[in-house]
Amino acid sequence: MKGNRHLRMTVNPDDTVTVTNKHGTELLVDIDGERGLSPLELLLAALGACSAVDFAILMRKQRDPVEPLHLEVDGDKEDQRMQWLRVTYHVHEGADETKVERSRSKVANDLCTVSRTIASGTPVDHVIA
Repeated sequence: MKGNRHLRMTVNPDDTVTVTNKHGTELLVDIDGERGLSPLELLLAALGACSAVDFAILMRKQRDPVEPLHLEVDGDKEDQRMQWLRVTYHVHEGADETKVERSRSKVANDLCTVSRTIASGTPVDHVIA
């Protein structure tokens, strides 16, 4: 079963993983995070990047651009899973607080596919081809 999103992964002899998308763009993943981001760091990066782009677009649409926008993603891993995740937005002091909060809420609850997928506990199938 293939969905409308697809990545190909190759495990390399040095235990890194090369991830390739449909355009041929490659990303190196390293379990230790020394030569590339670790798998868990990629999860946090996906959450942060999705949130950042959606937030910046919403603020721009409200005629209150916030670029450059800085975000941090933190979390706590225990018992082989993340116990919590937090996305922190660092917005310049002149930004309209009402627009900032409206954008943050819309990103968290409606727009960021990564955030909503994590929050909903989407099922994951592991199959042998």
